[in-house]
Amino acid sequence: MSGERTLLQFQPDACTVSRGGETIRLLPKEFALFQFLYEHAGRPFSRAELLDRVWGLEDPTDRTVDDHIYRLRKKLRGWSDAVTIDTVRGVGYRLTRKGARLANPLVSFPEFSQNVYRLLELYHGMGMGAALQTLSAHRDVLGIELDPFYAVYIRFVRGDFAWFVETSSLPFEEKLFYLLHIFSMVQKNPRESLRLFERVRSEPDRLPPRWRDELEINVIGLYLETGQWDKAERQMVKAEGIVARLGSDSFTLLLRYTQILYALLRDRLTEAEQLIRRSEEQLSRIPMQRELGSLTLLKGMCMYRRAEQQQARQLVEEGMEVLRASRFVPHVIYGVRLVLFFLDTFGWDAEWQHKYSTLWEELAAEYRFDYLARSIPALVQRPF
Repeated sequence: MSGERTLLQFQPDACTVSRGGETIRLLPKEFALFQFLYEHAGRPFSRAELLDRVWGLEDPTDRTVDDHIYRLRKKLRGWSDAVTIDTVRGVGYRLTRKGARLANPLVSFPEFSQNVYRLLELYHGMGMGAALQTLSAHRDVLGIELDPFYAVYIRFVRGDFAWFVETSSLPFEEKLFYLLHIFSMVQKNPRESLRLFERVRSEPDRLPPRWRDELEINVIGLYLETGQWDKAERQMVKAEGIVARLGSDSFTLLLRYTQILYALLRDRLTEAEQLIRRSEEQLSRIPMQRELGSLTLLKGMCMYRRAEQQQARQLVEEGMEVLRASRFVPHVIYGVRLVLFFLDTFGWDAEWQHKYSTLWEELAAEYRFDYLARSIPALVQRPF
């Protein structure tokens, strides 16, 4: 049986699923339920779990799940050779994928795998989350075997955060850094995030070497959010040495953005604007989409500090649009969090503050912030 026979393509905007040139249109909740079960194929879920995962803050009943399963089975009847939704007695429902995949004929060409990896690195470095996700979604058709790092990283990019909490397929030391990142995004109290960061920093062997440098840069933002200026200043000096050693444009901008935020919070507007100009020059040479969105947000905050509210609003909206277009879900969440932190700190623009608070609540419901914030600390703090 060919790999294409089992490959399904999900189109969220249209609520359609395609297979081999055939497309099935689903209702929005049918689509969400089917996609969730498909992404967790082989795992049984109770009705209560499905209600929590798919319906979130709504208040449906167990019968709602049964009705949606019934309709899905009818619509998917023609694809029963590829996928079925089975009843698990005493538990609930489980989706089963069927059919064996043919061996990938391209694995005998090492240069192909090398070129794919270079392409993934390029998309990653340029902040092109949409390209990463598209390549991953079509990997069976294209004959691509994802590098293990990118197979995991793309889950993070697309916002599959609960997988990092629940999976047992990834060694704990490999997912620890992701758990820290996720917690710092979804936890409203930065002191709680800093506590976990410091716990891991005190035991550096808990992290693979490739994550340790990034952790030392990321902790600066938490020092800024908690008003620990002296620690932030010392950590920025330490991070400058790390960035110089790495020679990475992405890490250079990551550090510079914390320096811009520090300058804005300390009322050093001229210094912030100089750093913004240096960042713009760098991005003119290497137009990294994700980093451009974040810099535009910071420019908007600078305009707020200059009492240029209309221009500030325009830049903040523009920055968020760039981040959304990049399809890096973590950066969208970080962007909203940064805007709210800034507006909460200075008390400017109540209208935009309400607007972004509403957006935060929408993201919280979609990506299950409460569940993540409850679950991650116990995992991170367990003995290594």
